[in-house]
Amino acid sequence: MVPASPSAPQTPRPRIVLLVNRGKPPVAEALASFVPWLEQRAEVVGILGTEENASNDGAHLPSAEMAMILGGDGTFLSQARVLVDRGIPTLGVNFGKVGFLAEWDIEHVKRHWDTLSCGGCRRTQRIMIDVDVFPETIDPYAVRQGESPDRLDRYLAMNDAVIAAGPPYRMVEFEVAIEPANVRRPAVTVAGDGLIVATPSGSTAYNLSAGGPIVSPGVEALMLSAISPYTLAFRPIVFGSECDVWITLTRANAGTALVVDGQPAIPLREGQHVRVTKHRKMLTLIQNPELTYWSMLSHKMRWAVRPRGD
Repeated sequence: MVPASPSAPQTPRPRIVLLVNRGKPPVAEALASFVPWLEQRAEVVGILGTEENASNDGAHLPSAEMAMILGGDGTFLSQARVLVDRGIPTLGVNFGKVGFLAEWDIEHVKRHWDTLSCGGCRRTQRIMIDVDVFPETIDPYAVRQGESPDRLDRYLAMNDAVIAAGPPYRMVEFEVAIEPANVRRPAVTVAGDGLIVATPSGSTAYNLSAGGPIVSPGVEALMLSAISPYTLAFRPIVFGSECDVWITLTRANAGTALVVDGQPAIPLREGQHVRVTKHRKMLTLIQNPELTYWSMLSHKMRWAVRPRGD
């Protein structure tokens, strides 16, 4: 009698958590057919709504090899803040307008499932930033990197931190210091409508609208751009992500505020300080094999597209 040959080993089913924006009707419609399809090929360990998920630090998330975020770019930003410290590789399924961060759709996921499920799709690392607010009494030139004495609050961002003039919309003024503990003095004083500190991921957001540079997401750098500066001489700058940047508000309006990744505004007072530093962990982004950053920049952001004739 010939012994039966051993069966081929089964490929492990990846554990996947779905983070879904239930506020978008097309998401709910897609889930009805997509979840049964996915459950035949993977272990779906959780389906969580993004609204109740956004304020959490990710500790509540189940262990998973992949997170799928169903929504738009705004949904992706909110969930990136939740996922980054868990180290779960992430992809965004776009149900919004542009889909620059959420670069997949359901058909792409299905078409590339064999490669996606075994970890074969390209993965990139995206830096994120910690945004700390300090009281007027703090001396930024005496604070070493990593220290947070008397910090009022901390926020996490993937795209940017914006200090905006706010009502009554008079010009505001800032002292800006990069690596202040080393140089012991501000780099520049800026007057205008606000300042933007952006990551490479956020370089194509508000930073771009304000005339800042587009920076490839693989570059570990931060950008500083001014909003309507009261000078012809100010130019946006790019500096290494290992540097800390301090912004001291020397003239403010009643409505001057800090906006982090488009979240609700945080009021700021004259004399307060905002420090921006690279977050200790990076977000792992699973790339769509049919797209590159440069093709998306051209087709979705219309970068370098020639004007049309009549």
